[in-house]
Amino acid sequence: MVSVLIPAYNAEKTICRCLNSVLSQTFHDFEVIVVNDGSKDTTLSMIRGYSEKDARVKVVDQPNQGVATARNVALEHACGEYILYVDADDWIEPNMLERLLELSDDADIVFCGNDNADTPREKKEIGVVAIEYWDQHQQMLEFMKHRRMTGMLWNKLLRRSTTQGCRFNEKTGYGEDAEFLWQVLKKSKKMVVTSEILYHHTLDEHSISHRSFSAQKYSAIPMWEGIVEEVTVKFPELVPLAKERLMCAAVYSLYEARCCGYNNQYYMKHMRNVVRKQICKFVMSKKISIKFKIYALAACLGY
Repeated sequence: MVSVLIPAYNAEKTICRCLNSVLSQTFHDFEVIVVNDGSKDTTLSMIRGYSEKDARVKVVDQPNQGVATARNVALEHACGEYILYVDADDWIEPNMLERLLELSDDADIVFCGNDNADTPREKKEIGVVAIEYWDQHQQMLEFMKHRRMTGMLWNKLLRRSTTQGCRFNEKTGYGEDAEFLWQVLKKSKKMVVTSEILYHHTLDEHSISHRSFSAQKYSAIPMWEGIVEEVTVKFPELVPLAKERLMCAAVYSLYEARCCGYNNQYYMKHMRNVVRKQICKFVMSKKISIKFKIYALAACLGY
């Protein structure tokens, strides 16, 4: 069985599309756990309506505590051998579960392609589907590069046993999914990767991911610093990439903070110090664009 986990907050405009896409799967042995995180709109009544019509839908209602807590609660209620996180404003292809399970074999994670939920690509545009098999080292390597595979969870089917002992850090307001995935990757021995687009993701203009900056977003910096410390001890070969990822987070955060006029001097100073410590290696890296390097240099000078 697969447990589909959906944290929902004020999702009345999109939750029906999301649940309809899950409930219309060609694979039928699954449960859906929807955690209503203190929604102030009609989300709760809507998802309760689904649970009354379909026994596979289970509703957990709680006061608003944030997405990390909602994800933890959903995971605690999961019973499936595999879990799949789906955001309440996204939708999935009808064969997503069936296709990922076909590929799962003895894999701990199956990772598929995704696109924009509002402008999904037609299958004829996608071309030949590529399938790859990554061992643990390759998984960690790609995670640190953060290009082919980012820290997002929603397009990854996870064997639930790899999540045992793992929790979303409720103090990390941004990037808690990447932090959680990092914990899982340390247990994952094999990942199957398919380029097939089975997940459609929406970027909400009101989301914390949108162009803005706050103390919540700043929390990603100490999160990446913690990963760098752990990598230094346990996976020294990944240290350069881990530090580069921390640098990218700091540089882009400084850029976003500057764009929106954010002015917490303590956080700004900390991020600027992170950039200054690694600027030489950052500028020499062949993986970083010239534009990004120029902005990093400007950040070092206080701009």
